[in-house]
Amino acid sequence: MKHIISENIDIEAFKKKFTEIREKFLDSLRAASEGYENVRYLACDENGAPINWVWDDETFTHNKEEGSLEDAIQFANNMINSGMCFSYMGCLSGTGELEVWLTTFESPIEKATWPSNKAPKFELTHGGVICE
Repeated sequence: MKHIISENIDIEAFKKKFTEIREKFLDSLRAASEGYENVRYLACDENGAPINWVWDDETFTHNKEEGSLEDAIQFANNMINSGMCFSYMGCLSGTGELEVWLTTFESPIEKATWPSNKAPKFELTHGGVICE
């Protein structure tokens, strides 16, 4: 969902609103896995192909395919702050674990593409923040 601020505000007010909108989205990502014992956080590219997305300070690369909730929050925060759209979805694996898939994209793409063998139980998109 694209967030539209339809009032005439200065840059400081915009920053405050942007932060509030981003934090509400990040809170929903945190809450998405509540009640599940085992949760895997994975990411895919704009075509639904799994990617290495977890940052490693030692190697200065994204070198892991699976991360933690903290990694997911950091990834979402960085992408949203960069002006990217960000989506997550949850599905159950064959063993009953919750898999939370993450992806980021930009216009003209309007909707996330998930791995073809995954059926979302829930999905949410942060489509950016604009002033009109």
